[in-house]
Amino acid sequence: MRKDASIIFDMDGTLIDSSAAMTHSVNYVRQNLGLEPIGQKYLEYHINQPDQHLPKIFYNTEEYDPAHRALFKEHYMHFSPSMISLYPDVKEMLQVLSQKAYLAIATNASDFFARHMLEQMGIIEYFSAIVGANNVAEPKPSPLMVYRLMEELGSVPEKTILVGDSIKDERAAANAGINFVFALWGYGTSETAELRAHNIHELVGLLNTII
Repeated sequence: MRKDASIIFDMDGTLIDSSAAMTHSVNYVRQNLGLEPIGQKYLEYHINQPDQHLPKIFYNTEEYDPAHRALFKEHYMHFSPSMISLYPDVKEMLQVLSQKAYLAIATNASDFFARHMLEQMGIIEYFSAIVGANNVAEPKPSPLMVYRLMEELGSVPEKTILVGDSIKDERAAANAGINFVFALWGYGTSETAELRAHNIHELVGLLNTII
């Protein structure tokens, strides 16, 4: 059955609480580089702010080294399943919304991390498309992820919504000309988002008025 609307979700900080796992793995790489550990709030702030030079901030390098990426990937894939969790009522929300709209993921993580985490959480079946930072030329706040997903889903801007927890998500939605709902329970901040949800139940209510 053809659905009229598409809802694009950010993943980390919106559907899945994963910052402790990310911090754990970043600190594993930092330990191998002889760097002091960083705190979880420090990571949450920097990954959600635009114009951050993350290789320098996390690993004191100008660019990500493939060896550092490999260390992070191995550690994260091993430890993240025991350290991540869905936010309350996420699975129930996806069950309801998937009957009314196409659901998709736009994450600044790589798509293989996204698929791994969504599988571990038992929710990958609800998503018709998943796009990660490695699938496009520019990550959020660029609109390229949104454009790609709209093309894959056959969706138009007026019937597409992005739900996220950061300025990057908000700007990606604005740059793509689609509606945005800010998830207040996540890691980041919003500049001017008019639509805001304090919890999943509020989010479902807001989305039902749009779709």
